[in-house]
Amino acid sequence: MLFSVMTVVFCLSLSACNYGVFDWNKQNIDKTRAYKLTEKCRIEQQSIARNKLDAKYKDEIDTYIFNKCIKNHNYKLKSDSKYR
Repeated sequence: MLFSVMTVVFCLSLSACNYGVFDWNKQNIDKTRAYKLTEKCRIEQQSIARNKLDAKYKDEIDTYIFNKCIKNHNYKLKSDSKYR
């Protein structure tokens, strides 16, 4: 009986907790600070790249910028020796 009650309580706690440390299925990943910083960096730097590179802008550059922003939220395309 006690085991059944503990099992039910445990299952309910897993299904009810969906934020922060208890966000088992990552439903709220877009609310994290890291995600917001990465998105801000990506949007700003991809916009700069589109303006700077114009017709030379390709999907590979999108991916490159995205990966750089994940590693460093303060990434700046203008400082990158690859695109000076």
